Amino acid sequence: MYCKSGYEPAVILIVNILHAALLKKVLDTFLIIENKHRLVWRIVFAGYYLITTAACMIFHVSFFYGVCNLAGVIGVACFYRGAWAKRLWISMFFFCIDTGSGAAAAFMGSGDIRMQQNAVRTLILLVCVAVICHIPDPKESRETALDGKQMFWLSVIPILSVAVFMRLMYGDVDQVTAVSLCGAVTGLNLCVFYLYHILLGNYVQLREQDIYKQQTIAYQNQLDVIMESQSRIRALKHDMKNHFLALEGLAKGANPEKLVEYLDCMQEFMQNPSEHVYTGNEALDSLLNFKLQRAREELKKVETDIVLPEKMKLHSFDFNVIIGNLLDNALAASARTDEQFLKLCMRMENGILFLYMVNSCWGIPEGVCDIHRLPDRSAPGHGSGLANVRRIVEKYHGDLEMCCKGNCMETEVMLYMKFL
Repeated sequence: MYCKSGYEPAVILIVNILHAALLKKVLDTFLIIENKHRLVWRIVFAGYYLITTAACMIFHVSFFYGVCNLAGVIGVACFYRGAWAKRLWISMFFFCIDTGSGAAAAFMGSGDIRMQQNAVRTLILLVCVAVICHIPDPKESRETALDGKQMFWLSVIPILSVAVFMRLMYGDVDQVTAVSLCGAVTGLNLCVFYLYHILLGNYVQLREQDIYKQQTIAYQNQLDVIMESQSRIRALKHDMKNHFLALEGLAKGANPEKLVEYLDCMQEFMQNPSEHVYTGNEALDSLLNFKLQRAREELKKVETDIVLPEKMKLHSFDFNVIIGNLLDNALAASARTDEQFLKLCMRMENGILFLYMVNSCWGIPEGVCDIHRLPDRSAPGHGSGLANVRRIVEKYHGDLEMCCKGNCMETEVMLYMKFL
């Protein structure tokens, strides 16, 4: 029989502080903080602490306490940044091991010792959190989530585990069996967590391999562009003697328009239609020429104004992520419109790279887009890979802003490369 002690409220107040701290440790380890204002976070976790403490005092470890705890965990996770599927899964995982710790603590004690259930539960939870936080997600992957099907099957385990814990707590099961099952199910969830970590690592690796594959294709395209340009130079050089004779004759004549026309023909012959950009930087030129060639083939109107130095501190992989994703998104969005318009401007001044892009779009609400709330894939076609772009922009201490005005999406990027 449960015997209430006068020390019980004090125990609950103290251990719930550690309980809230463990939740913050888990969320900080696997998610990105949305608002860094300290006052906001104090209010958020103080609210979670007060709600769970009041529920624990009123309902003790019961179904109603579990509902309040789960709602509080999900509510706190809403203040973090990342895919909703990942935030919900992390919340459900924490709630699962918390429930398992509470169930195990409930079966371990009897009589007056039950007043210490919260302390034992928090101690078990502390061990579990120490285990899972031993392998944190890299910061660049904390906004990344697996696809919907994988996240669904990963979420099934903690949901079923909570059902098992509830059945044990309110069923007729002997103490040894119940504690053993709680330990086994909690261990299973820890294994599932390690499985998630492995899957996420493979997912990130495949994504990087895909970026490098695109970079290789762009380099091959640039090689073809260079070979075509060299072929035109050799052809012009082969006939240069005849061209000089023709120019000499036109220069001695009384019709200067013919001379200008002949020079224009030579210039047009030298121009390579596949070479849209030439900065001298092979990594930049290859990607830009590859993407812009595709844009000119699929859109009605493409404008470029790109002036970049040959030597830049921007890593080719990072440039690929930013330009590749932004141009792919702009191309996909513009192709759905009647205007099919795209404009790209790039400048480098005082160690700062400026990128300005405008593309026609349809079905996107007007106003400034909240970049931190855009998912990896957002309809209609404007949002794939934006989480990756954000991470690269933050790496270069830069800024990214997207704004929809009059069925046109304006994208501005600034990268402060002089600080690298």
